[in-house]
Amino acid sequence: MKKIYVLSALIIATVAMQAQTVLNYQTHGLVNDTRNEMFITKYVEPGLEGNNVVWDFSSLELTNNFVGVLDNPALSKGAATFTNSNVALEEFGNFFYFNANDQRIEQHGFMSGNGNIYIVYNVPFVKMRYPFAFGSTYSGPFGGYYLHNGNRIGDIEGTYTVTGDGMGKLLLPGNVSYNKALRVKEVKTFIQSMNGTNYQFEDVTYRWYVEGHRYPLLVLIKSTTQYTNGKNHSSTRAAYNPVILQNNPLVTNNLANVSSISAYPNPYTDHVNISVVLSKSSRVKLSVFDINGRLVKELASGVEPMGERNYRFSAKEMGLTAGTYMVKLNIDGKESVQKIVEL
Repeated sequence: MKKIYVLSALIIATVAMQAQTVLNYQTHGLVNDTRNEMFITKYVEPGLEGNNVVWDFSSLELTNNFVGVLDNPALSKGAATFTNSNVALEEFGNFFYFNANDQRIEQHGFMSGNGNIYIVYNVPFVKMRYPFAFGSTYSGPFGGYYLHNGNRIGDIEGTYTVTGDGMGKLLLPGNVSYNKALRVKEVKTFIQSMNGTNYQFEDVTYRWYVEGHRYPLLVLIKSTTQYTNGKNHSSTRAAYNPVILQNNPLVTNNLANVSSISAYPNPYTDHVNISVVLSKSSRVKLSVFDINGRLVKELASGVEPMGERNYRFSAKEMGLTAGTYMVKLNIDGKESVQKIVEL
């Protein structure tokens, strides 16, 4: 009889796990040669925790866009410092170094875009443990030191707690609604010691995930700094993913006209990748012009189906000089321009 009870409990637990979004390395881990496109928005309050929550962020105000690119750390300047990392995430020119495997993601450090500032974690911060679902939680210490032009200038020591604190429906701009979205809450508290002065920090980050998409659909971050004089300073960041997941049963939406263009890396040396995301089937014309307005190359012209399309451009391969070029995208008569720089 006891075996029957145990078996029944396992069946119930399995069914419960299948009824929600569960993060694991195969479906949600950091992977090289991938990209994560996000729209930067104004910060809003993260809403309630718990089960069967509805998070309505349909009125987020778009302010800009960016692309996070994940690549092999060996291709970056920080490879010699972060020898234990196997994934490097580049955002806004800065690099974050991780070791990702089927059990966890550890952050080993940070390097500024110019390579002058490093944060080296000799006690890594565990960004994620697998499997992870609603109700999962873990915590621990992390610590390390700061380098400026190779010189140690300070230390960092703190703790983190990561919790699957919410499950429900996520509403994003364009009447897009994702069911069974998992919210992950991350709280980091730490002390930064610089030149004999200690500063206290708290970073609270909320990320929303769904099945069928590797990276977060929405990220909200609030950072608070406490200075030695007792004054506090807070800053916020927010971004959401504009790519509508097609043929996904978790999506219940009326596809809206949310389209975008991005170029990465930018500036670049050999070639630039140009990504166009279409919210619906559209007539598309994608062209590259030089700084004088002369047409250099037409990358696309005609009707394209909904989804993401990727193109590449290299002035060098065409026998042209390096410099500034303009990528012009026309979608159903609406035009946008992206500047690219070949070094």
